[in-house]
Amino acid sequence: MWPSVTSRAILRSSPMADFARTRLLLEKGLAENHWTGFSLAISFQKTLHSFAGGNVPNPGASVCWLSAGKPVTSVGVLRLLEQKPDLWPLPMEVSLPELRGSYAGGLDLLSILTHRTGLRHAELDLTAPKGTLFEILAGSTPDKFQLRSGQPAYDPRGGWWILHQWLERNTGMSWQDFLSREVLRPAGAEEMFFASADRETDIPMDEWKGGRWHPAPAVQGREHLCGSASSLARFYQALLSGKILQPDSFRKFSRRWREGEKDATFGHTVDFGLGIILDSNRYGASTVPYGFGTQSSDRTFGHGGARSSVAFAEPETDLVVAIWLNGQVPENKHQPRMRAILDLLREELT
Repeated sequence: MWPSVTSRAILRSSPMADFARTRLLLEKGLAENHWTGFSLAISFQKTLHSFAGGNVPNPGASVCWLSAGKPVTSVGVLRLLEQKPDLWPLPMEVSLPELRGSYAGGLDLLSILTHRTGLRHAELDLTAPKGTLFEILAGSTPDKFQLRSGQPAYDPRGGWWILHQWLERNTGMSWQDFLSREVLRPAGAEEMFFASADRETDIPMDEWKGGRWHPAPAVQGREHLCGSASSLARFYQALLSGKILQPDSFRKFSRRWREGEKDATFGHTVDFGLGIILDSNRYGASTVPYGFGTQSSDRTFGHGGARSSVAFAEPETDLVVAIWLNGQVPENKHQPRMRAILDLLREELT
C-alpha cells in the first residue's frame, strides 16, 4: 500500500525541488480516506517549503501537535539551566514541596526528560485543579504502572506536567509565558501557542473509530503546542543555527542519554536525548515507532505526536521536517503511512 525506498539517501542541494510526488501521495491519501487533511513544512538548506490540503485550508492554519511539541518544553528547561545551572541535579521536591517525601518528589530532571521515571500517566486529566494533580503524582509509584523504578517507559503527560510546574516555580511566571518568551519568540515561531479552554486550533482533530471519522477528544485545556507546520519547522531551524541554545546546551540536549534500552510503552528500543527522540533505525528502521524515515541519519532528532504528526531536524543535511496528518488511526496504520511519506520526501531531495 505504501511506497518505500531501500537505500540510504545522500541529500544534495536541490533548490528547485517542488516535492510533487510527496504532495501527490498526500492528496492520494485524502482521496482514499487515509486522512482528512495535512500540513507539511520542509526546510532544506535554508529554503522553507510549506503545503496543506484537505480540511487544512492553508499552510498557515494552526493545528495541534500533541507530543510533537514536547521539545519546546525541554529546550525551555535548558534555557533556564543556562541561567541557573545549580538546578540540574536537584530532585523535584526542592522546587515543588507538594511532592516532598514522595517517589515523584525524588525524581530529577534527567529521569523525567529521558522518560526513565518508572511512571506512565497516559490518562492524566490535565484540566483537573493543580492540587488534585499534585496529589495524584505524589501518590504515584512504579508498581501502580507495572513498572520498576527508573524503567524506561514513555510517559505522555505526567512528567511534562511536573516540568511545567518546575518552570513556573523557578521563573516566577507561567510556563506558557516563559516558553513563548524564551523559546518560541527567539525561534521566530511566536505565533505558536498552547491550547487552553480559551484558545483552540483552527482545525479540529479527527479520529478513526468504528469504520469512520469522528471528532477526536478535545485537546483544549490540555496544554498541547499549537500552530502551523512552518512555525514548528522554524523552531527546529533555530536549534540548528544556534539561535536558542548555547553550544554546550545543544550538545547536552542532543546526546544519547538513554541508549539501547527497550521502552515499556513503545514496546521497542528507542534512544532519547533530553526530551527528544533520537534516530533509532539501528534497532529496526521499518519497525521503530515515531522515527524519521528509514533513511534518517544517526544524529537526527525530533519528536512525534500521537498517531498524527512528527517534526525533526537532521544536522548533517540541514533538513527540517514538520508534518501533521488530520486523522488519528491505530499505531499499526499510522507508523507505516508516516514512514512512507518521509521516505518519499527524502527520495525527492536526492
